Amino acid sequence: MRLKKHLKGNITVPFILFSLLIACFWHEKNLNFISGYKAIIMSSSLLISDYLEIGGLLPTIINVISLVLVYYSLIYKLKIKVTGPIFAGLLTIAGFGFFGKNLINTMPILLGIYLYSLYNKINIRNVFIIVLFSTGISPIVSFLMFNEAFPLIISIPLGLFAGLITGFILPPFAAHTVKFHNGYDLYNIGFAMGILALIYTAIFRAFGLKVETVNIISDSYHVFFYIVLSIFSLSFVIISYLIDSDVFNKYFLILEKSGRLVTDFVRDVGLSTSILNIGLMGLLCLSIVSMLSFKLSGPVIGGVLTVMGFAAFGKHPKNSLPVMAGVIVSAILSDFSLSSTGVVIAIFFGTALAPISGKYGILAGFMAGFLHFFVVQATSPFQGGFDLYNNGFAAGFVAAVLVPVIDAFRKEEY
Repeated sequence: MRLKKHLKGNITVPFILFSLLIACFWHEKNLNFISGYKAIIMSSSLLISDYLEIGGLLPTIINVISLVLVYYSLIYKLKIKVTGPIFAGLLTIAGFGFFGKNLINTMPILLGIYLYSLYNKINIRNVFIIVLFSTGISPIVSFLMFNEAFPLIISIPLGLFAGLITGFILPPFAAHTVKFHNGYDLYNIGFAMGILALIYTAIFRAFGLKVETVNIISDSYHVFFYIVLSIFSLSFVIISYLIDSDVFNKYFLILEKSGRLVTDFVRDVGLSTSILNIGLMGLLCLSIVSMLSFKLSGPVIGGVLTVMGFAAFGKHPKNSLPVMAGVIVSAILSDFSLSSTGVVIAIFFGTALAPISGKYGILAGFMAGFLHFFVVQATSPFQGGFDLYNNGFAAGFVAAVLVPVIDAFRKEEY
C-alpha cells in the first residue's frame, strides 16, 4: 500500500529526473557544462536546433531537468492535480528541452500568461494547460533577444516584450482556434502558435530581419538515449502493474476512446491504465526507431517523449498507428529518405491527428497521415521556425479539410 502511494504521489518525477542526471554523469566524460549551457541559452532556438549538437549532452540534460522542475514546482505550488493534459504538457516540455526550449526563452511567455490571468481576473490554475504548451513559440524570444541586428540594450528588452505579448494573447486565441479543426488536432496550441509565428515572420521579413529555419542535428548519443528511453518506457509498464495487477485486462478501455479533444485518459479510465498506455506508446516509438533504422537525435527524442505524454491525453496504438503508416507511405512515395529527421519527427508528431483515426477508422487515419506529411513540408518556411510545434500547425489544416470531407461521404452512406 505504501509503495502504491509513493508511485501515485509527487516523488515519481523528481526520482526519474535524478536518475537521468546520474546516468548522464556516468556517460559523459567532460563535466564542464557552463560553456555548453551558455551556447544553448544564446542560440536562436529556431526549428530545428538540436541542443545536443549546440551544447552537448550534459548541458542539454541540465536544460531538460531545469525546465521540468520549474514547471513541476509550479504544479506542486498551485496544488494542481496531475491529469492527462498536465502530464502531456510536462513530457512535451521535457521533449522540447532537447531542441528549442530553455529557461530564458520560456519565462517571458509564462509571465505574459500570468499577466493575462491577472488582467482578466482568472485564476492561473484555469489556464495552466496553456502555460505548459505555450512555450512552443519560445524561439521568438531567443531570436529577438540575441539577434545581431540590434545591440543587446535593445534586443534583450525586445525579446522580453515579444514573449510577454505572445503569452498575453495566446490563451484567448488558442480557445478560438480549436473551432477550426473541431478538436481533431491534439496540438491545438501548436496550431494557434503557428498562425502567430506566420504573422511574426511576415513582419520581421518586411523590416529586413533575416528569418530562416535551421537544421542543426546530432545523433551522437543514439545508443545512450535508446537505453534510457527503453528503461523509461518499461518503468511505466511495471509501475502500472504495481499499482493495479489487473491493469492489462482494463487496457481495452483506452483503445475504445477516439482521443478527440478533450480526452483525459487519467480521468476517464484511471491512472494505472493511463500509465500502461504511456509505457506502451514509448515502446511502440522505439520499435519503429529500430525497424526503420532511425537515429535518436534531440528532435526525435522530443517526438518520442511527446507521444508518451499524449498517451495520457488522446493517443494510443489503435488510433496512432494508421497515422504513422500514412506518413511513412507518403515519405516513400515522394522519394524522401526515411532516415531524414524531418520524416522521423513527422511520423511521431503527426500523431496529433490520431483522433481522426479513432473516430473514423483506419483508412481515415492513414489518409490523415498521408496528407500531413506533404502539408508539414510547406508550413515550416512560412512560420519561420518560431513554432516548435510545426506539426501541430500543419495538422490543424489537415483536420480542417479532411474531417468535413469524411463527414460528407458518411452522410451519403446513410
